[in-house]
Amino acid sequence: MISNGPSRTFTREAVEAWLLKLSECDWEKNIPEVLLNKARQYYREGQLTAIDLQSDQAIMVKKVNREESYSVLEWKENAPIIRTSLEDEDFGTVLATAGLYEIEELIAEIHEEDPLLGEAMEDQQKNSDDSIEEESVVEETRSDESSLKLVICIEVSQNRGLTATPCWQAADGNEIPAYGAKVETTNADRPALMRFVAEASEQGFIFEKAKGCFKLLDWNKVAHLSQDSLPKWESSFSVRYDGEAHLLKHGQRTLQWEIEARSKDDSLMSLRENFQLGSHRLGREHTRKIGKARNGATFIRGHGLVRLDQKQVDDFEWWQRNRGDIKRANWPRYMLFSLFARKYLRTRSDGKLANWESAIRKLETNGVAKKFSFLRPYQKKGVAHLHALHALGCHGLLADEMGLGKTVQTLALLEGNKKREFSDLVICPASVVPVWVKEAKERFPGLEVKILTKDKIFGAENSPCLWVASYTQLRRHRHLLDSHSFRYAILDEAQLIKNPKAKITQTCLSIESKFRIALSGTPIENSAIDLWTIFRFLMPGLLGGRKEFEQNLIDDTEKAYLRIRKQVSPFVLRRLKKEVATELPPKLETELPCQLTDEQKKEYRKLTEGAMHEHGENLKKAFKTAPTHIFALLTRLRQACCDLALLPGREHLPSQGAKSDVLLEKLTDLSSSGAKVLVFSQFTSFLSIIRKRITLELPELSIVELNGSTRNRTQPVDKFENANDSVVMLASLKAAGLGVTLKSADYVFLMDPWWNPAVEEQAIDRAHRIGRIKPTFIYRLITKGTIEDRVRQLQLEKKDTFNQIIGELNTATGLTDHFKTLKELIELKD
Repeated sequence: MISNGPSRTFTREAVEAWLLKLSECDWEKNIPEVLLNKARQYYREGQLTAIDLQSDQAIMVKKVNREESYSVLEWKENAPIIRTSLEDEDFGTVLATAGLYEIEELIAEIHEEDPLLGEAMEDQQKNSDDSIEEESVVEETRSDESSLKLVICIEVSQNRGLTATPCWQAADGNEIPAYGAKVETTNADRPALMRFVAEASEQGFIFEKAKGCFKLLDWNKVAHLSQDSLPKWESSFSVRYDGEAHLLKHGQRTLQWEIEARSKDDSLMSLRENFQLGSHRLGREHTRKIGKARNGATFIRGHGLVRLDQKQVDDFEWWQRNRGDIKRANWPRYMLFSLFARKYLRTRSDGKLANWESAIRKLETNGVAKKFSFLRPYQKKGVAHLHALHALGCHGLLADEMGLGKTVQTLALLEGNKKREFSDLVICPASVVPVWVKEAKERFPGLEVKILTKDKIFGAENSPCLWVASYTQLRRHRHLLDSHSFRYAILDEAQLIKNPKAKITQTCLSIESKFRIALSGTPIENSAIDLWTIFRFLMPGLLGGRKEFEQNLIDDTEKAYLRIRKQVSPFVLRRLKKEVATELPPKLETELPCQLTDEQKKEYRKLTEGAMHEHGENLKKAFKTAPTHIFALLTRLRQACCDLALLPGREHLPSQGAKSDVLLEKLTDLSSSGAKVLVFSQFTSFLSIIRKRITLELPELSIVELNGSTRNRTQPVDKFENANDSVVMLASLKAAGLGVTLKSADYVFLMDPWWNPAVEEQAIDRAHRIGRIKPTFIYRLITKGTIEDRVRQLQLEKKDTFNQIIGELNTATGLTDHFKTLKELIELKD
């Protein structure tokens, strides 16, 4: 036997290239069996003289009768292509095939030093010319030992991943490590080892040279290996599973996750999470490890590879973010509704909590309001509803449509509950304070009411009473809240705390009270985020964190709306007039189109062309770079649509606007019929212009005014309500939108549209209220083809979007969500 093998010339790149070629196919099937056996014998005997290994070909050389003969091996379509200088082509195939075995051995030997070819290899070569001395490649001495079989020993450890150790197994059963053993392994199955190394590399194994083993630390990759590669390994190699490694044969199993809730007392519960494999519940010691592997597989002792049900991943991550301190033991019961709103989170309640949750969903209303005979049936139900929620440890939002008596329902609740250890507190807009005082005096004369002022503060009362505070006064007296607790804390027009960073919001959130109530006919004025702040006051945590809440709205608005509705619906009571006040005559809305005068068109175009020249077409960019200018522009354009005398520098010029003409024409007809008319505008200066024209052209028509400068709001309201003849009230939308009742109004004129339809609805409902006998006619004056047209379009879009959360509420989004360019928003269209 020839003891020395061939000399080898190769580069790192060439070895890498042939590693890929040989690992991608079973090349032996392309060689006839007879020639394959001869080639194996040539390989074992080391008959080849030299091998020159290049990336695209390999040249095998053998000296025959002192002459060199060679075979050239190339690769095409995953099969070897052989060319030879010998006339005997079969012998040339034998040389080439023996060379392939030598190449596999070369790759395996290099992997002993660097199995994954991760370290740099210096070019090594040895020339067959004896006269040239070059750096030689170290070769192993071969010995004719018994055949050694490759065995792959697999182990798993929960903390260290999967370990695959290749060993040589002799006929007597003894095993020798394939790497690190200082023994001659001439007859070892080197090609099999080479194939294993290549496959381990593809699977992402890391070679630990000191231990001679391959490690796979990523359990997701282990799971892939168990499903796809282990069966192939078992057919290609002898695989032995040590310890719990045999569990890998089962692949990965799906874990079901649930939260178990247990009642602690009438308001608190404890939560514990459980994981189940089929009917088997895993111990709590596995919870932390599973939590870390929520997005993939992990290995659990005694169970093997497991993976969280992928449908539950989003809910599981939400829980991980919101659970707080892992040791937290006490949770408000109402948080069950936050958990129930998660689609794939399975919850299991104990008997008490299950009964409590059922009671919330099917409130049993008692006769707490029966003694108040003046209450309408739906109002009695509203009082009982809020009382039942409080009895179950929850707090509600009364979102009845405006005009259905939220104030009287709340006062009835306070009076109906005689357990009064502390005073009650109502926070409302300053304009609404007199409404609460008047309603309490007329309906509940035994209720002592105090108004918070700089001279009358909490602590001055001798016995529990009802405190009424404006939002402004409460903010000024915030320091008093640290030392006072209340029985009921009520937010009227609760949408006013929509900005969570505002001082008044923080003041309201700091109130200590046993029960909380929020009142608002429009709890969502601008966006669903308004609702988040209200429930932050009512039941903190129910809607999660604000950042996550906002992100959910951005990521999937429809899905977020459905979840919010599911979370808040048990705690929101909303009734519409058409449902509970069927005797109330309808409100009939009509648009009155107005055409700009030639002078208005000229000024409007001048404003729009100047703006587009200065800011360009990109609306989003314009808002970002010059927001003040853009909002000022929109105001100027809306003023130009009303009357040119509203524009800066034109105050001294005569009135110039089509809307005043249309209104005066209508008032001329209505005044002769004895009708009472409300005229609303955003611009008090426009109301002044209208007043001058009415005084001049309809001197017999009585006029009352209600705006921000009106000190005594009761006086103009009473004059309007008690008038026997025609009268017109000129009211600013902001000043008259809250806290007044004008149910004797027959006609309402909205002179200019506002972006938020809720503000207009509040103003309209000052007139369309219970007690009215005749229909209410609503007229909207819109200048066609202008920005007012776009405002109206935006209003209608908002009205169509938000039944998904609470009844018929509306949402508003930025102008840039509705209009792509500045031109689209402001251009005058004839």
